[in-house]
Amino acid sequence: MSSSEAVLPRRTLLAAILAAATLAGGCFQPLYSEYTSSTVGGSVKSAMRSIEIPEIKGLMGHYFRNELVFELDRGGEPDAQRKLKLEAAISESVEVVTVDYANGRADSAVLVATATWKVTRIGTGEVVSSGTNSVRAPYERSSQRFATVRAARDAQVRAAKNLATIVRGLIAADLTS
Repeated sequence: MSSSEAVLPRRTLLAAILAAATLAGGCFQPLYSEYTSSTVGGSVKSAMRSIEIPEIKGLMGHYFRNELVFELDRGGEPDAQRKLKLEAAISESVEVVTVDYANGRADSAVLVATATWKVTRIGTGEVVSSGTNSVRAPYERSSQRFATVRAARDAQVRAAKNLATIVRGLIAADLTS
């Protein structure tokens, strides 16, 4: 078999793959597009802007709520009609990863943050979306107390941002009709 005979099937295969990709390219629609319809009416983008997020208890709850407001609203209309309500609870725990046996002090730790949430319709109370998600945020512990406190606070902020991003994606997927 000559080299020109081996090239022909490769070209045919490449042409078939490109043709299939071109035909399938029209089937995809962006999740956050203005044209993606939601189960609550309108687009997914407008449905996400219509979610009311009340205060959530605790410091992690505060960070999580602020991130969700930013993730869902993106600075939208302040007077938007609220159709949905998000209720969430945040729990956190710390796992010690390594210990310095010379002085008995933990060198590093992992903050485990768990969010249990649900989105309901304001008028009927029907659950539109719900879930429980966890993230882990590692941080270093120091012999200096302030450095350890600051590192733990940064881990809380990172965990809240990650949880908000995950929850936003899940809500958007559940709102897609």
